[in-house]
Amino acid sequence: MNPSHLHTPMKCPKCGFDNPEDVLFCKECDWRVDIPYVPEKKPNAMLYCAAALAIGVVAIALVFTVGGYGAVAAGAIGLVAGGYAVNVPRLLKSSNRTVLTIIAGIGLMLSMIAFMYGLYQAVM
Repeated sequence: MNPSHLHTPMKCPKCGFDNPEDVLFCKECDWRVDIPYVPEKKPNAMLYCAAALAIGVVAIALVFTVGGYGAVAAGAIGLVAGGYAVNVPRLLKSSNRTVLTIIAGIGLMLSMIAFMYGLYQAVM
């Protein structure tokens, strides 16, 4: 006793499409229906850009307080972080990519100034 009206359709875990019970792949999105779908989590672009700005501010502050090698080290870290953060909004296709790129660019510039001025202080 196995009437066809008692069969429940296989709901696709990715798109929610109701597929016939005997399918392996979703007829709508081609996802394998017996594998759970976990959506990809995108990194937060604002976090990267704010971190680049914060590192740049700390690097400039070190120029005026500690100077020398402390500013060089913070500036170098800021150069790497800022160089990455400037591209993150574009790569993640953020809606406010212009503002985020400017924030990261300011952090990158502050880090560059701190690095160069700290290097000058260390050498002189």
